Amino acid sequence: KALGFGLDSTGSNPVFPTHNPKLDGYFLNQLKATSAQRKFYFNVRLTRKTRELAQQLLRLNVIKRFARVHNSTHVDLYRVFPTYTRYRGHLRPLRTFARSKSRHRLQLKTLKILNTHTPSTHYLLETPKGLITHKTALSKNMGGLLLVIVY
Repeated sequence: KALGFGLDSTGSNPVFPTHNPKLDGYFLNQLKATSAQRKFYFNVRLTRKTRELAQQLLRLNVIKRFARVHNSTHVDLYRVFPTYTRYRGHLRPLRTFARSKSRHRLQLKTLKILNTHTPSTHYLLETPKGLITHKTALSKNMGGLLLVIVY
């Protein structure tokens, strides 16, 4: 159990196998690397499921926008622009849990505790209803697999 908050490792068999952890991890690593190098954008191939992750990060103001590259030979090639502000010159800190070997399941009780102790932190969860934030999961009374923590 990590952190003692009731995180249960599910091993190599994810409970909700709707997302491909390798593609999510690749997208998030590209986002972190681009931010560290202070680049304005990066190009990445996005699947339908990974686009859901990009849309959630757009709602959380981690990325400014993403758009399809039209003059590419790949149909699903997108250009992603991270969000930089005047006061925060870098990307909001992210901690990824999108691994295929060790996945963490957050139960409803754990989400309530985390929401109380860290109200400005967002947790992206993979649930049977799709990819949602922990606040949406609390309103729907459900838990899920942890993908990303946005500080």
